[in-house]
Amino acid sequence: MTRLAGIDIDAPPTVVIPIFLVGLLGVAYLAARLVRRLATRLLRSAGAGTAGAKPTTVLPQLGLPVAAAVMAGGVLLILPEIALPGRLGRWLGDALTIAFVASCALTVSRIAVTTITEYGTHNPSIGPAMGVARGALRVTIAVLAAITALESVGVPVAPLLTTLGIGSLAVALALQDTLANFFAGLYLLADRPVGAGDYIKIHDGEEGYVETIGWRSSRLRTAKGSIVIVPNQRLSQAILTNFHRPTATVVMTINLTVAHGSDIPQVEGALSDELARAKRELPELAASNPLVRLVDTTEAGMVWSCIVEVPSFEAQFPLGHELRKRLLARLRNDHLTLGVPERLIKSEKS
Repeated sequence: MTRLAGIDIDAPPTVVIPIFLVGLLGVAYLAARLVRRLATRLLRSAGAGTAGAKPTTVLPQLGLPVAAAVMAGGVLLILPEIALPGRLGRWLGDALTIAFVASCALTVSRIAVTTITEYGTHNPSIGPAMGVARGALRVTIAVLAAITALESVGVPVAPLLTTLGIGSLAVALALQDTLANFFAGLYLLADRPVGAGDYIKIHDGEEGYVETIGWRSSRLRTAKGSIVIVPNQRLSQAILTNFHRPTATVVMTINLTVAHGSDIPQVEGALSDELARAKRELPELAASNPLVRLVDTTEAGMVWSCIVEVPSFEAQFPLGHELRKRLLARLRNDHLTLGVPERLIKSEKS
């Protein structure tokens, strides 16, 4: 009679234990295949939910850690029923406990790291922060696994946690600015007020295209091609304008001042007709609805605003150049004079 895992079996231990270990190997193999299949389906479904995402090609290696966890857990289950010397049984139990915790931690770590990597593949803007994120995740899981393993084998962890707490406080004070930028970068990646390729303008500060959002700073590419490094903390706290959110379409306004005395209906008709012709001839303005408005009168003349929608922030520069040439040529052809400020000239007698 053999008692195994709380079950009495009418067979000698020399027969029951080998059969149990062989069956445990089969269960470990099936468990490894099942966990790998579930993780693969989860990662691929997450990737398919991202626009333009490609199927996952690099999958986590879960076979060995899952099988090791099942084997260690199964042997731990029957270890109390096996008559082993006290010290040997205790050491073997501690070793199996540590192996079980380490295998579970390795499985969780590989799944989590692969998930973060998959997310970073579909969001290139967070590429520079991926290395730090993966490292921080691995360290966190390793620390939790070590604490769990020590607690399971009877090693007190309270003094260790106290020491780690004091050390962490000292490191946090020494790296206050770096940590502030790091967490500000996490906020930018989570809330996503800006993204790679967006053109932003910081209030009373820099402006340009967002190249990358790193773990400490972000990089902006100016219209001249220079790179501006902005700390994440400043970027997260700044009042900024994002010209690509919620859409990339930009409303462009071209102001022209026409001399006083010009015929108002003639000016409005000429500007409206020229904008309509530009809409037909310029593909970038096909979706625009041009407007002409008399917005002000000054000493120089009547101020007219020509309002059009352009597809992107960068498109307004070449389109503005082309539209201004067309509008000025039309005013000249229709004999409409541009306004100039009136100047009072005084002559002095010699």
